[in-house]
Amino acid sequence: MDETYIKVKGEWRYLYRAIDKEGYTLDIQLRKKRDHQAAYAFMKRLVKTFGEPTVLTTDKAPALLCAFKKLKEEGLYKHTNHCTVKYLNNLIEQDHRHIKRRFAKSAGFQSIRHASRTLKGIETVHALYKKNRSLKPDFCFSTCSELQKLFIVA
Repeated sequence: MDETYIKVKGEWRYLYRAIDKEGYTLDIQLRKKRDHQAAYAFMKRLVKTFGEPTVLTTDKAPALLCAFKKLKEEGLYKHTNHCTVKYLNNLIEQDHRHIKRRFAKSAGFQSIRHASRTLKGIETVHALYKKNRSLKPDFCFSTCSELQKLFIVA
């Protein structure tokens, strides 16, 4: 889980994103503030929608740490290990690139509603791309097909 920022009406807004261990986006939420209340609401929505994860990896943002602690006190995330190791969060940090690339060329959005809808569309298309890419092997090499070719030649 991580957050990044996007410009809406000339002001920075914060996009909270959560991905699973394969890199597929679970949920996104655009918020006006980057505080513990925003993180709390997003993390609570995640656990209610997807259940309790075994491990939650975040950066060391104080808002995320505070929200996790508060939710744990309330009985959510009871059996979840909260990991804040810097390099384990790289998967989601790199995943922000496809959103940032889209916004670098535009002047931002005029409303938070339009930004939210567009972000959901971008995430959906990106999820389809990831799914397609995971179905195809990186190299067209298969041990089985190579052996079959050898037997045909012999």
